[in-house]
Amino acid sequence: MKSIDRQTADRVIAISQLSDYAPGNDLASLAHGLLFQQQDSWELLRRGYASLASVRTRSFQIGTGEVKVQFNPGRITSSAAKVDAKSIQERPCFLCVQNLPPEQLGILYDGEYLVLANPFPIFPEHFTIAHVQHQPQQIVRSFPVLLGLSRELAERYGVFYNGPKCGASAPDHLHFQAGVRGFLPIEAEYEEVKTKSGRVITQTEKLLVFSAGEFSRPFVAFESPDEETLVSAFLRFYSAFQKLTGSSEEPMMNILAYHDDGKWRVLVFPRAKHRPSFFFEEGEKKILISPAAVDLGGVCTTPVERDFERVTEDHLDQMFREVSLQPEIFTRLESQLVAALATDS
Repeated sequence: MKSIDRQTADRVIAISQLSDYAPGNDLASLAHGLLFQQQDSWELLRRGYASLASVRTRSFQIGTGEVKVQFNPGRITSSAAKVDAKSIQERPCFLCVQNLPPEQLGILYDGEYLVLANPFPIFPEHFTIAHVQHQPQQIVRSFPVLLGLSRELAERYGVFYNGPKCGASAPDHLHFQAGVRGFLPIEAEYEEVKTKSGRVITQTEKLLVFSAGEFSRPFVAFESPDEETLVSAFLRFYSAFQKLTGSSEEPMMNILAYHDDGKWRVLVFPRAKHRPSFFFEEGEKKILISPAAVDLGGVCTTPVERDFERVTEDHLDQMFREVSLQPEIFTRLESQLVAALATDS
């Protein structure tokens, strides 16, 4: 096991403490047990999950996909989070072990990450998986960790990543999130999108990459049973997208990752902007929805009841069009990815 400091060690729950809660010893079972152990011992988490019972949901059809809008007042901190450099610098990092609530304990993963129950849940089971050291949110070096987590948690959970400029409320601290399977509409819609409108970018014995540019939330999907192949393909995508943006910073993206039957399925949603224009309006025109991976997966959250009641199909369609790559730019990304992956075919 990799060495950890005393503060981190104090946050790691003993597996014996989960024996009455966890149905097994695999990471998915232990995480499931952690959630219930923490509900028994941590009032804030207990209240967060109790509030899910009163969450209201509306359903819309946006293009060929279902989008649910959830009224969840517990998400106000995340939805309205100030993520500019000045605000980040002035606040203590809420994912650093020394700043966690005293009651919060987690499961150590790979000697470097803590699996923590999220006290402000969207999913019926919702976790934040934070690096034990304070370092920037960055996927290019941590993509293998995303794959490892999705494999280890596959029995119950999918894993997702929000880029530092498009959904991560702690862009200064590397972390992933996990949520219970079957909650996001995109999971059920994926095969139909792939079959009916997916454009194959490359297909080999070990890798399938296709794009879904006509979907209401355009994405690029990667399928592979081989971790090394998948990492290589993703890095080529990353490089192509970065060149397209002309920036040295991480290109804006949200990622959903699943593992089934020995194969990964990774959905990457390339982004054009963080928040829709109506987020910044004043008065009646303002709607507080700040889309990230979960929203692109088909569940949008607003913490304001008035916004929940008046949001329309047109609002959602506008939001996805504004925050996603424009069609012509997405097409250019497809072409660059075809060229980048050509040597693997």
